[in-house]
Amino acid sequence: MTSPIYGLLLAGGQSSRMGRDKASMIIRGDGLTQARRALGLLESLCERTYISLREGQSAPQGGEGVPVLRDSGDAKGPLCGILAAFREVPAAAWLVMACDLPFVTPEVLARLVECHREQPGQPFVAYADSHDGLPEPLCAIYGPAALPILQKHAARGNFSPRRIMIEEHIVFLDLPAGSAASLSNINAPQDIAALSPAGC
Repeated sequence: MTSPIYGLLLAGGQSSRMGRDKASMIIRGDGLTQARRALGLLESLCERTYISLREGQSAPQGGEGVPVLRDSGDAKGPLCGILAAFREVPAAAWLVMACDLPFVTPEVLARLVECHREQPGQPFVAYADSHDGLPEPLCAIYGPAALPILQKHAARGNFSPRRIMIEEHIVFLDLPAGSAASLSNINAPQDIAALSPAGC
């Protein structure tokens, strides 16, 4: 039986380097906050979509009314949000996206979904970053089979989704042609000007 695909926007970080909430920022010329743009992409492909937030954190601008999942206490970093999603619906495949990826396209996400549907038993579907060849775990699908793997690594103190994917020897996808900038993220004010492609 095919698992439902649910969307998870990771927006629970402290945004300490940026100095303000990244999910509430408007980066591109469409007038949408990072949260609203990302949620729109996820909602177009997923049966349900949630926002991952830390305890006590308010929903970002553009994310009002979207169901919230609070970080689990059995991990650190983004893995907290991913494990909280599986705690909510263990049988779902989770299309996970970080709130600081302003250039992800519908085609990039649709290919992840297509590859998951072709091999629904795979625990992870992720791209290799075109810059360093390492997996991008915050724009990826975590199938139900990923849950015991994530729990195993968290139990021994490995909270890095990227390192988990590398250690599990998964096969990574190449980005679609013309999508090299899709996985560029923004962490600090200087990143915005450096990463913004012409016409954004």
